[in-house]
Amino acid sequence: MYFADTTILMTTTLDKIQKEAVKSYTSNSKLSQEEIINNLLDEINARKKKYKDLAKGINYLSHLLCKITWLDDLKDSDDVLIHSIIGMAKASDKKYREFLARERKAFVPKGLFKEEFKLLKEAIENHKESYVDVSNIVLDLRKDEEFLKLSQVIDEL
Repeated sequence: MYFADTTILMTTTLDKIQKEAVKSYTSNSKLSQEEIINNLLDEINARKKKYKDLAKGINYLSHLLCKITWLDDLKDSDDVLIHSIIGMAKASDKKYREFLARERKAFVPKGLFKEEFKLLKEAIENHKESYVDVSNIVLDLRKDEEFLKLSQVIDEL
């Protein structure tokens, strides 16, 4: 009798578990699909912001580099500091380009982030132009005798 009662009880319990499991799985799968879509959209928006923020930060660095070209009171001893800034800029440029290439490879075939990658590429190009300008103007032209004479003539006007 005990065995029969236990079997009936187990069957009843197993039936309840099965019904609850089916109900839970089917209702949760709908929620999970909605949550998956929401999470995906959140991730897309977060990446867009990340790329835009990175482009904004790189553009700010370019702005800072350009400020160096307008400094008048640079001394020969400042060359070491300027060389190190240019070295950091070159190393960063390489990392920015590698990052952009990896990200584009992953997402462009899927049609994602085209606008953000365009902004990022423009920022990286501006950054390179800025540190090349610093190198050319501050380190090279400042030591060029013709340029110095021409600058002096312009200053006297």
